[in-house]
Amino acid sequence: MKLLPVFMLIALSLWQPGCSEPPPNPCVESLRQRDSILLARADSLLRLRDTLPGETYLSNLEQMRAEEQRLFLDVQECDFGKDLASYNYWYRGRLKFPGKLRQELYRLKPEMEER
Repeated sequence: MKLLPVFMLIALSLWQPGCSEPPPNPCVESLRQRDSILLARADSLLRLRDTLPGETYLSNLEQMRAEEQRLFLDVQECDFGKDLASYNYWYRGRLKFPGKLRQELYRLKPEMEER
């Protein structure tokens, strides 16, 4: 009978930290999900490079790059709060360095230097 209060204290102390965590930011989750879908589509398109006609491939690349730029604008609108990992993913990674789509477009059209 004396073990029950001790057990309850241990259970409450383990349960409390989980309750104090802030809920995940839906903006951050949505951006990450959109980015992973876009990257998967980009990988698929890059694998089809040799099988698609050049004009079709280029137009698909440009369309996906425009979608990526819209995503980047949404990233700049998002408040990351204290989510340092997500902030670093976007601002020290995806936004800072050219991605696969931008590199491929630059390879095909070197005169198209976008910043």
